[in-house]
Amino acid sequence: MNYATLQDLIGRFGERELIELTDPDLLAIQTERVQRALDDAQVFADGFLGRVYRLPLTGCAFPAPLPGDPGAVQWVVPPQLRRIVCDVARYYLYHDVAPEHEVYLRYKAAERELQAVAEGKMVLACPAGGLPGVPLTGLPSGEADVAWAFSPRQMTDDSLRGFA
Repeated sequence: MNYATLQDLIGRFGERELIELTDPDLLAIQTERVQRALDDAQVFADGFLGRVYRLPLTGCAFPAPLPGDPGAVQWVVPPQLRRIVCDVARYYLYHDVAPEHEVYLRYKAAERELQAVAEGKMVLACPAGGLPGVPLTGLPSGEADVAWAFSPRQMTDDSLRGFA
């Protein structure tokens, strides 16, 4: 699941800005550069989200009734995660940004939000309720990966004989 797309960036920041950021000839958006920034931003987000959710995220279940299947759902990216990834990708497209620049401030705000999610101080909200993915904690028995394995204690009177 891609957290954000080129169309999301165009919708938020405008086609003109993306052309200026990606094409020295100012003719068209260079989609490869934009996709690389989006991919990097998603990996950045996953670095935080992976502390809370099993990756890849499944997304939020959004009701999408179909003829014959009124209970059908569509899996969508949590809206705040889409915004965060757009802000980070935009920052990655800029070369030099002053600390007081809006792009830098939005990037730092996105980083703080992701940190808050990773620390459990904030959650990714799903518009129709539910969770955007499988939490790493509180999994039903047998579904979690084994992180530690212990063997029975091997110290007995016989094994310790001769130690002072």
